Amino acid sequence: MTRRRFHWRIWTVFLAAAVILAGLYYYGVFARKRKAPVVYSVILYQNTLDEWGTLVEGMVQAEEDLNIHVNYVYLAKDDTALEQAAVIRRELRNGSSGILLAAADSQGIQKAFETTVFPVPVICVETGAGKEIPVIRSDDRAMGRALGEAILADMDKTGNERRVTVIKEYAQRDSIEMRYQGLAEALEEAGEEVVIEERMRQNTGFSLGRFLTAAFYDGNPYLVTLDKYITEQAALIWSRDRQKYEKNGATCKIFGIGNTARTVNALDNGNIEALVYQNEFNMGYQAVACLAEKRKKDWIEENVNIGYGIVTRETLYEDENQRLLFSNT
Repeated sequence: MTRRRFHWRIWTVFLAAAVILAGLYYYGVFARKRKAPVVYSVILYQNTLDEWGTLVEGMVQAEEDLNIHVNYVYLAKDDTALEQAAVIRRELRNGSSGILLAAADSQGIQKAFETTVFPVPVICVETGAGKEIPVIRSDDRAMGRALGEAILADMDKTGNERRVTVIKEYAQRDSIEMRYQGLAEALEEAGEEVVIEERMRQNTGFSLGRFLTAAFYDGNPYLVTLDKYITEQAALIWSRDRQKYEKNGATCKIFGIGNTARTVNALDNGNIEALVYQNEFNMGYQAVACLAEKRKKDWIEENVNIGYGIVTRETLYEDENQRLLFSNT
């Protein structure tokens, strides 16, 4: 009897130990995997510190509302498509649940991943990367048209010479190209001919500052910038050298894309004539929401509409413009 009771106690101990070990293994391996946080990746090109301030505010709001985690990656200034593609691959290797990117080079990113089947959702924001990847942005062509129509209205009002210099920096981004197309369409449809002179750096060793300074020396009364960083830099140079140009009888009005603190301040100070801006808060919010909800391209095109506006010094303090622009100043 004593021996049987002893054996029974041994088997009880072994069984209890097995149950404990099984529990530890399950909760240490399977449960831990199941509870691993879902993290999405946002990869943005960047030329100035506050370039994406409003966009990221919208993204952070979506993070909080959806209770998700987002890892933000900013490229170094003037990074190429190859460098951005390397960052995307790194984020995928690290287990990202979805990729949201503003393409530094639309065709370059498209080519880098033309044979890739992504294991997670991928969405572009502000600038696209080919027809296969959905993109969330404003109507870039319409934004360009808005700039062109504003310039034509100013020409009719002032009688200024009908000559326009267009800065086409970063034309490798499809957003820039579509804005240019809209601008050119509006100007070419004018009853009276408008001369359009394109300017683009052929040599990247030629500094942006010297390049923009040379554009002002062309003497055209209108300068158009299609990227918010270029708008910032053009306004900075114009404010610095404006008195010198005007002393010699030359003047120039800048019409550009922008919503950063510097562009808004330059508009307020009279160094920019008009800005066209996107509702970047909504763009950022919708982009993160669509990524987390695994929305497809067709759904995004049918249901997501990102607005834009045009603002002058006279309309800067209207309620809608203040609401959309001054969170970033």
